[in-house]
Amino acid sequence: MPRSSSLPLSIVTALLNRATSVSGIAPYSTVRKSTLCQSLAQHSFTTNQDLQRRAKNAPQGAFLAIDFVMVPHAGLEMEGLNFHYSGQARTQLGHQFTSAALVKFGADPTPLLERFTVSRLLETPAYPYRTATQEMIHTITQCRAAGVSIAGVLLDGEFGRDEVVTFSHDTQIPVLVRAKRNMSVHVEGESLTLNALAQRFPPERCHLYAEVGWRVRRLPVSRDVGAFDVLIIWRKVHGEWSCFFLFSTFDPAVTVRALLRAWKARWGIEVIHRLMKQNLGLGRCRCRTIQAQDNWAWCVVEALHAVLLVRQEQPQLTWRAAQHRAAQHTELYVLTEVQPVSQQLHAA
Repeated sequence: MPRSSSLPLSIVTALLNRATSVSGIAPYSTVRKSTLCQSLAQHSFTTNQDLQRRAKNAPQGAFLAIDFVMVPHAGLEMEGLNFHYSGQARTQLGHQFTSAALVKFGADPTPLLERFTVSRLLETPAYPYRTATQEMIHTITQCRAAGVSIAGVLLDGEFGRDEVVTFSHDTQIPVLVRAKRNMSVHVEGESLTLNALAQRFPPERCHLYAEVGWRVRRLPVSRDVGAFDVLIIWRKVHGEWSCFFLFSTFDPAVTVRALLRAWKARWGIEVIHRLMKQNLGLGRCRCRTIQAQDNWAWCVVEALHAVLLVRQEQPQLTWRAAQHRAAQHTELYVLTEVQPVSQQLHAA
């Protein structure tokens, strides 16, 4: 087996080869299995240049999508555990990561980070607890400090509605956020929930956007924190019309079609989560420390970038085929070690 003195590169190579456990990674590294988790926990792999370097792979005009991803707990003991609910409504122990990616309609998503997050009860000075909105603001601040170009921010419904609107108005960063149907807004002198508002605008009173197959009505509304737009979106689910809502602080000159394309692009971050968990071992690390888990996630993101670069050169390849090609490239660098580690990680 090829070996490398670089632990991060060894792990990335193993993940690309679908060796997604500590036992599977050990043959690619000079570190023994018994000490691999200790080595992962010794120092952080993250650098200040990561976001800027990764953002170079994204298309121009991309939006920043921020979400959370939960993975089941894989070991016997672990710092920073939290509870999450599985699809079968069972409570399980799991790890939560903050996920950020640059997405654009019709283009591959570009992952920026997967950061381990802790619950309030398990926070430490090194790993502070943040609410969903605080974590969102922290992530956007990081991206801006790194010079990442952002056309706007796309968020799911767990982020605080008033806090998000206030942040958007204060920073002039437009946001498009999924809203809960019981959210109250002021419209034409009345206070209505979005659900009640949707009853006034059934599908037949909304414009059809054939590109996505949705019927949409855009309305200017307000709350105490300021004004914004609400999009009432009707789509057919199992042959029946069903609605959901988005609120937008984008300039009214931005068309509904452009907003719908942006929201459709947000699905790219879900694609990233599936690829990371199914193909690249996110959630498969059994190391007990948060630092080790965080470094593992860093390697998963780097592995996905290696796949992304292959896809950019050969768009016809599937993700699985591109991963196989990226694994071959990375193995060559590990075997020859003719380049510095920082170049080896990204030359594929």
